[in-house]
Amino acid sequence: MRKMRFVSSILVVFVLLTAVAGNVSAAPPTPSAKWTVMVYISGDNNLEDYVVKDIELELAPTGSSANVQVVALADRGPGYDTSRGDWQTTKLYHVTQGMIADSASAVADWGERNFGDPQTLVDFVSWTKANYPADHYALYFWGHGWSWHPGWVMADDTDADTLDYHETKAAIPALGFIDVVGYDGCNMASIEMLTLWHGHATAFTSSQEYVGWDGIEYDVVLAQLAANPNMNADQVAIATSQSASNDKTWSAVAVDGRLDTLLTAVDQWSVALNTGLAANRKKYDRAFGATRSFWQAPMDKDLYDMAYEINRNVSDANIKSRSQAVMNAFSTVILHERHTNAYADVHGITIYHISTAAGRDADYTYYRATVDFALQTGWDEFLNAYAR
Repeated sequence: MRKMRFVSSILVVFVLLTAVAGNVSAAPPTPSAKWTVMVYISGDNNLEDYVVKDIELELAPTGSSANVQVVALADRGPGYDTSRGDWQTTKLYHVTQGMIADSASAVADWGERNFGDPQTLVDFVSWTKANYPADHYALYFWGHGWSWHPGWVMADDTDADTLDYHETKAAIPALGFIDVVGYDGCNMASIEMLTLWHGHATAFTSSQEYVGWDGIEYDVVLAQLAANPNMNADQVAIATSQSASNDKTWSAVAVDGRLDTLLTAVDQWSVALNTGLAANRKKYDRAFGATRSFWQAPMDKDLYDMAYEINRNVSDANIKSRSQAVMNAFSTVILHERHTNAYADVHGITIYHISTAAGRDADYTYYRATVDFALQTGWDEFLNAYAR
């Protein structure tokens, strides 16, 4: 479903978070459900051919019920798909069983909305929570992705925009708590994205690698929720991760208080690596060179494998101890992880890494100035000292 396409976009800056758009009509709220599932479908790009298909073949087979409500905000554009009347504006759907994804089935037409604008996300989640309240919420981002890197996530071709890290960060307080966050897009399972949602969700599910045309199989997840609407957030995240069985990697990770153990371990490991840099640089080089990276993203490296390789190559007792602590922390946060044989060395979470001064590009500058993980740990200080 989500084939990697590197599309250009324009970086946008800070946004004022306002109330739900006044031109959106709201139906009377329904009684509170057990779960409300929200799918933010950014299909105004070369993924457009899969918008209608995923709504009809994955969301609609189960659809909504008193216990599980399903709401989708879907955007299409010109040039890729002409099905169901070739609608190209943004449609808001309360997904019912067997629903056809045409204009007549939409609850509302929001016109041309920019899915790279955080206000669109805020409006969608706010409207959904007001009209389909629930005990628990799952929010899935459907579209292009690449972790925290600006210019990739939820690309919207008509508006030449993307939903960048700092914009999502600014929007999160207005979204309220989300029990499960899933990214149905490429290369999103990074410690940087986990840190972004830390404390704002219970569990996070996504892939470390390129995501193919299938991605999350929503029909599988919704069928399980319909059968057992008392599933907790961990169980829904695990079911989501398990459903993406056609992709090379997928994981479900705790991002509530359980993530603190891993973040603390990585911070202490970073300090130890920096302290031991002068004496161990060549050993670090060997370790980082052996660490598993990902297709078309050599700067995305598997965090567990990196700690393993450092532990294996370096004899310093403190560095070895801190590396082992990082590996041990994975048992606290990894709820589910799967990978193909080609990725035998991966464990569900990537971390950004550069080795040379040439890596100090615009993304590197953005990372150090903007990304919470860099701001809250010593990892970027170590990278800055190591890369030359």
